[in-house]
Amino acid sequence: MTNLTNKRLLLLGGSLWKEAIKDFAEKHNITLIATGNDTTAGVFEIAHECYSIDSTDADAMKKFIVEKQIDGVYMGGSEPVISVACTYLNELGLPCYCTKAQWELLQNKSQFKQLLIENDLPVAPKYDILSFADIDSKLNDIKFPVITKPTDGCGSNGFSVCNNAEELKAGYERASAASASGSVIVEKFVRNDGVVVFYTFSNGKMYFSGLEDKYPVKYNEQGSYVAGMHIFESKFKDEFRNRFDEKLERMYSSIGIKEGSVWIEVFHDGDDYYFNEAGYRYSGSVSIYPVDYFYGINQVASDIYYALTGESVIFNHDSLIKLNKKKKFYTIYSLHLNPGVIWDVKGIRELEKDSDVVVIPITKGIGTKVCSTGSIAQVYGFVHFVFDTNEELFEMIKKIHTTIIIDDGQGNNMLARKIDLNLVKQRL
Repeated sequence: MTNLTNKRLLLLGGSLWKEAIKDFAEKHNITLIATGNDTTAGVFEIAHECYSIDSTDADAMKKFIVEKQIDGVYMGGSEPVISVACTYLNELGLPCYCTKAQWELLQNKSQFKQLLIENDLPVAPKYDILSFADIDSKLNDIKFPVITKPTDGCGSNGFSVCNNAEELKAGYERASAASASGSVIVEKFVRNDGVVVFYTFSNGKMYFSGLEDKYPVKYNEQGSYVAGMHIFESKFKDEFRNRFDEKLERMYSSIGIKEGSVWIEVFHDGDDYYFNEAGYRYSGSVSIYPVDYFYGINQVASDIYYALTGESVIFNHDSLIKLNKKKKFYTIYSLHLNPGVIWDVKGIRELEKDSDVVVIPITKGIGTKVCSTGSIAQVYGFVHFVFDTNEELFEMIKKIHTTIIIDDGQGNNMLARKIDLNLVKQRL
């Protein structure tokens, strides 16, 4: 492997897994430089040099990269940042795992859905509603319930389940407001219990990197669903791979994907699978850890190494996992919050000492106002832990809710218990 000593790495994101970045940088004597508008972000804590520059200002960033003699750029996980950065990195000739065209094809839900159809992968039926004004004329063709979602959104922002015409109109407006382009998808509502599949690419080869069961929770006010818990490995792993791996590999090859990490959310109803949406990045619940746990791929180290050298090496990096004992299953448990202002937090450090806890990435700091959005914006963080038996799973969930207190300053614990354990038992 290439010696990385004194290489200068620009960080555009990655605060949720800042320790993974820091560990790799320290081992290889890499100088870290951080840019961005939020100087309280975690990457500023680990950087040797910090600059308050908008990472989405392409002209300013190109000038900065040249002036500061940057050797490589790590884009992190922010969709708005990656969307712009991939263009200016390619223009500068710096290593970048994607092109702007590839990024948009996988991020735009309408374009990705068409790509799935072209590759004989099943999707939920879509209604041809191109604007709010089309709704009334299409009502006779619609079989409720349906869902509305922005074509270019993420984190369940703007997502609604609609059971009648009135809810469809409200959902359409909500989705349009959450979309940068104002574009909305209306499609049949299918059972949204499902799986998420992960792949890592290296030198044009696709490596299966896990299949998790996703347990959504519902926000009744917005009618939206947000991930409440993920469990690796899914019992459907072999069945899924036998049915879809080859088709997915052909699909990604057809658009020239050679490097990087992808995930796809897939709804699962009986014998039927419906491919929904994709991400060309790590998942928002910080999937780098279970991928490393089961498959030995440290995606952070791989991406940094590629950014600094242009060489693709996904194995033989130090592991992110520090546990002494390996267990059969890996859980990511979302810490959902009721609305309020975070005044104080207790119990995180205590929970981190548990021998089955891998990591607890935190998304919000003291003083953050949490609004009722029915989206991932109401998630404080994620408890990653391992277990062997259902009893261990339920005991850890109980421990989470008896240990963590997120105080709103008025005597209320903002931490909400959204998961229905009876439904979890039915799926395990």
